[in-house]
Amino acid sequence: MKIEMNDFKELSFGFALLDGNFSVQYINDKMASVLLRSEEWLVGKNITHLIPTMPMIPPGKISASGYVRMENGLLLSMDIVRVKEKKGLNYMIFCQDHSEYDHILDQIAISSKKKIINDKMLDSLYDGCYITDGAGHTLYVNDAFLEMTNIKRHEIIGKTVQDLVDSGIVPKSCTLKVLETGKMASMIIDYYKGKSCLVSGAPVYVDGKLERVICTVRDMTELLALKDKLAKVTSITTGLKNQLRVIEFQQANKYVAEARSRVMENIYEKAIKVASFDTPVLLLGETGVGKDFLARFMHNVNTDNSESFLIKVNCGAIPGTLLESELFGYEAGAFTDAGKQGKAGLFELASNGTMFLDEIGEMPLNLQVKLLDVIQDRTFYRVGGTKVIRTNAKIISATNSNLEELISQGKFRNDLYYRLNVITITIPPLRDRRDDIIPMALQFLDEFNRKYNKACYFAPGLLKFIMKYHWPGNIRELRNVIERLVIMSTHDTIEIETVEEQIGDEFEYTNTFERALLNEATNGRKNKHDFTPGRGTLRKQMEHFEEDVIRSRIKGTRTLKEAAARLGIDVSTLIRKKQKYGIQ
Repeated sequence: MKIEMNDFKELSFGFALLDGNFSVQYINDKMASVLLRSEEWLVGKNITHLIPTMPMIPPGKISASGYVRMENGLLLSMDIVRVKEKKGLNYMIFCQDHSEYDHILDQIAISSKKKIINDKMLDSLYDGCYITDGAGHTLYVNDAFLEMTNIKRHEIIGKTVQDLVDSGIVPKSCTLKVLETGKMASMIIDYYKGKSCLVSGAPVYVDGKLERVICTVRDMTELLALKDKLAKVTSITTGLKNQLRVIEFQQANKYVAEARSRVMENIYEKAIKVASFDTPVLLLGETGVGKDFLARFMHNVNTDNSESFLIKVNCGAIPGTLLESELFGYEAGAFTDAGKQGKAGLFELASNGTMFLDEIGEMPLNLQVKLLDVIQDRTFYRVGGTKVIRTNAKIISATNSNLEELISQGKFRNDLYYRLNVITITIPPLRDRRDDIIPMALQFLDEFNRKYNKACYFAPGLLKFIMKYHWPGNIRELRNVIERLVIMSTHDTIEIETVEEQIGDEFEYTNTFERALLNEATNGRKNKHDFTPGRGTLRKQMEHFEEDVIRSRIKGTRTLKEAAARLGIDVSTLIRKKQKYGIQ
């Protein structure tokens, strides 16, 4: 076989022709560049000296191949073939640089190793992992995902998410939402055979193209159970906290704490129950029964915010022409003399607090319509304004009038009545809850003793009278009477006789309490001393009786001090009485 060397010159791989002693007879430039020598220098050189690790042909074979690592780091793929010629044996070597392929193989090995590591890492996660390509084909799921969903790996790998939904393997897919919107998405999925999970999906873009969708899946079963448990504990804690706050408030409020009648205890319990809701409350009762007090009680028990206000408006005390601007405010220039800056209404100022509308039955009909809108929509307009203003004030209204009778007379709107009448609390008059009279009277006595720096106390006879008096003015009358008794009393002991001394004659009876008290004193003497009334005015007869009592006490005692003590009056008062009646 005749070999033409020029046939190998343009080859893309290295070639060399060796003699029987492995000396180079011909070598192309590719082979020379691999050996980092020139062609001229290599001719005649023994190639085994240049490539000590080159593959050798085994006995009985005509060729051999293998990889050779050069000292410079190159990896060569080398084939050697034995050729017989007339002159003897020749060898042909074919060589190609495989360094780049080796690098690729290394990268493949590294990538494979990384994939194994990543798979192991993802499988060790507590959360599930689900990965698809840009078309929704399932590429990877970790072990946690399979455990949470109770789906087998072969049931899901390679399938599209749409196929999984259509075939009923999964109820819905977060990946589909990400593919549709191109944005991150989250949803709760209750897997048919698995658990309730929170699935969050995120798109992965490469050069602006959606290449992957990665979803993380978190088991919500335990979290939801903990949430429910926390909600229950929070509810119990909040309830106990509110109860404790109510108890503390009740104990701090002496008038509530001292309530003795069952009816008032029920009223306070009802007030506490509805105080935390924004539903309207209607307070009914005679004048002076404590509607103002109960409204403030409901406001205070519902809030611990110092910026939350209770604003009271007496609808009967403000002219109808001004009431609208006071309640709802007005814009600049809304009417003559309107302020340049306008003014916020009381409903606006009462936001986050309580609006107390006293004497609601006196509100003009035209304002009742606007109030109805406020209650229903929680919005209103200022006078002359176009901007909607919102309020979240709790509305408490009160009246001592019969609203149903006002409705029949056309003075009160029927629809407003039913809107206000969601929660109604009727406070009974003081005469119908006599168990509260004495504790309340003692509270007032303590209050005014502190206020006027006195130490007065009630005699048993006066307490008995206070208990059975009918109190037409209710709590307001009781409070005013106690204050007057404390102020006018000249002794620490307040007795019926003390009140008698404060009354000049029958034309000075300033209130029904004093009239009743005077009758009590007169009747008491009649029963006790068999006193027979004579002629003359009531004052004259009382003076005769007082003179007889004083004469009797002075005669029965040794000193004026002892007589004054038995009479329950000061010595100075006794001396003055002696002089008045001419007693020796």
